[in-house]
Amino acid sequence: MTAVNPTFDFATALANSVHDMKNSLGMVLGMLDEMATRLDPALASQLENLPAMQYEGQRVNNQLVQLLAIYRIGEQNYAAQISEVEVSDFLDDCAVRSELLLASRGIAIEVDCDPCLIGFFDPELVFGVINNVINNAYRYAQSKIRLSAEMTESQCLRISVDDDGRGYPEAMLCGAGTQQPALNFSAGSSGLGLYFSHLVASMHRSGPRQGLIECSNQGIEGGGRFSIVLP
Repeated sequence: MTAVNPTFDFATALANSVHDMKNSLGMVLGMLDEMATRLDPALASQLENLPAMQYEGQRVNNQLVQLLAIYRIGEQNYAAQISEVEVSDFLDDCAVRSELLLASRGIAIEVDCDPCLIGFFDPELVFGVINNVINNAYRYAQSKIRLSAEMTESQCLRISVDDDGRGYPEAMLCGAGTQQPALNFSAGSSGLGLYFSHLVASMHRSGPRQGLIECSNQGIEGGGRFSIVLP
C-alpha cells in the first residue's frame, strides 16, 4: 500500500485545479462566443444546441469562480478590493457580457441607471454576483431582464436584476431586516450562488453597517428581483 504524503495539501491542490479549470473553460466560452458571432445564418439550424452549450458552460464557470473565491476568503487570502466605480458603465459591461446568450432565447437586457451614479465596491466580486443572477434569469425570464442601480435613503447602493418570469419561490424571499434564506442542498440546487452572493455582500462594510442581499417578486410584471445592497 502506498503511503499518503503527509505534506500534501489537498485543499490547496484542489483550489489550484479549480483555477486551471476556470481558465480553460473561460477560453472555451470565448471561442463559443466568437463562433456565435461569426455563424452563417444559413447554418444556424445545424448548431441549434450552441446556446445551451454557452449557458451550461457559463453556469459551470460561475460555480468555479465562486468556489475559488470562497476558498480564498476562507483562507483569508482575499479581501474586498474597494474602488470607485461608475455604476452605469459597470452595468453596461455586465449586460454586454450576456447579450449573445440572452438573444438566443429572444430575451432583451436593458440598463436603467443614472450615468452620474458612483459606487464604492469590489467590481470583480460584484460582477460575479450579477453575472450569476443574469445566468439564472436566462432560465426563467420570458422576454426581458433589467439591470438597475440607485442610492437608498440610507445612502447605500442598491444594484438590482429584474426579470419578467414567474418570480422567486416563497422560501427564497428575503429583504432588509429579515433572515437570509437557508441553503437547501437537497432541493435540486447547491445553493452555492446564493451563499456566494451573501458572502460578497457581507464583505462590504462601512462602520457598523454591512451589505446584504434581497430577493422579492417586485420585478418586471411581478417577476423576480434580486438586489445586492452595499453600504
